[in-house]
Amino acid sequence: MTAEPRAVPETFAFTCGDCGHCWEATFQLMFFTDPTDTTGLTTQEYVDEEGKALRSPLADAICPKCGGRTVHVLEAGLAARARRAEHEPRPPHEHHEHRLHLPHRHSGPPEDDTR
Repeated sequence: MTAEPRAVPETFAFTCGDCGHCWEATFQLMFFTDPTDTTGLTTQEYVDEEGKALRSPLADAICPKCGGRTVHVLEAGLAARARRAEHEPRPPHEHHEHRLHLPHRHSGPPEDDTR
């Protein structure tokens, strides 16, 4: 008989290396402890939003847009910030004249290179 598992929600952000799609997903990290096991070992399992058990969302990630497997894990919230940055209009900015930067001259007497 196993004790009731406890769950901890974890949110991951992903980006597809094939098509550039960004998304976030929340998983329940389930911890199982067998009360008859005297060593107190705990096993863990990820469960996705649909209730499907996964080995690890980090190892088994598949892009929901293109089906690509070149998926990178990001800090949670980063995908949403990237998506906003792509779609929000940028405020206008003023262009300034760029001036050529010349090397600085030394204020002392010229050096003698005839040595």
